[in-house]
Amino acid sequence: MRAAVITKFGPPEVLQIRDLHVPSIGVGDVLVRTRAIGLNFAEVFARLGYYPGIPKPPFVPGIEFSGVVDATGASVRGIKKGDRVFGFSKHNAYAEFVAVPREFILRMPRTMSFEDAAAFGVASLTAYHGLVTLAHLMRGERLLIHAAAGGVGTAALQIARHLGATIFATVGSEAKRKIVEELGAKVVINYSRDDFAAVLRNETKGEGLDVIFDSVGGRLMRKGWKLLAPMGRYVLFGFAAVANDRGVNKFRALQEAMSVPLIYPPSLVTKNVSLMGFNLYFLAQKTKYLRTVMEQLLRWYAKGILRPVVGSVFPFDKIAEAQAFLQSRKSVGKVVVTVA
Repeated sequence: MRAAVITKFGPPEVLQIRDLHVPSIGVGDVLVRTRAIGLNFAEVFARLGYYPGIPKPPFVPGIEFSGVVDATGASVRGIKKGDRVFGFSKHNAYAEFVAVPREFILRMPRTMSFEDAAAFGVASLTAYHGLVTLAHLMRGERLLIHAAAGGVGTAALQIARHLGATIFATVGSEAKRKIVEELGAKVVINYSRDDFAAVLRNETKGEGLDVIFDSVGGRLMRKGWKLLAPMGRYVLFGFAAVANDRGVNKFRALQEAMSVPLIYPPSLVTKNVSLMGFNLYFLAQKTKYLRTVMEQLLRWYAKGILRPVVGSVFPFDKIAEAQAFLQSRKSVGKVVVTVA
């Protein structure tokens, strides 16, 4: 089979297509012939060598995919050869075949394409876990979503709109404004041009925000932390501020790390605010919880409440270019790679 291998840590060119053996499966595993792969910023950081828990090169990255079941282990129930499925893997999804435990596989809805299925899981799970499970976002609350035009951001917009929140959003360019407004944002701020904190203090009449959903961190977090209203919740799930379209600049990374607010624990008590952080990659053992959430997300999909936003599609031979495009921050929604 063909697979995209991180041959060493570095720029997109280190991601090279190689011929590898089709993976073997255990009694509880499912072998899937991949049809589409969803790209995530975590895989960019893995390629750069800055993601915790990754193997040493060479290795095949990739955490979400869709395809057709090719074989099942002896103890697998409820899934058979030929079924259309999507799923998750800690690594190895950038390949024509991927083998994963049965609990990480779900059936695709009949109306869902392979491209949409590959774009649905991680973004929707991330948005739900942060906004619903952690922040308990409620109707009428004021929410700020950073990087709202990305895969997670577009899922978060739809979930927040369904929950009845008042949504404020930031984007990195004017080209991304329209889709964020269409998905329910009341106010969209270009943080590369405008001071989002000043805009939001004016928009909220100084009352502040109830929830901030942040994948960027760094200086944006310093400004955002001061915007929290009493009982406000700050949900941090990434630190994209340290990377640019060429990689991770160590000096810039240090600057951004030093720009985060200095949080003195007793001040959380007196100000009645909360800081929450998460990384779904390290929640893989919570299979019952994750499956329960996915079942809810699929119900929302069936009702038309939640739809994956696929902004760009690349062929498998162009997977390095697809990662480079994602890293450039020019993408909207999810970047998906199709496998012939």
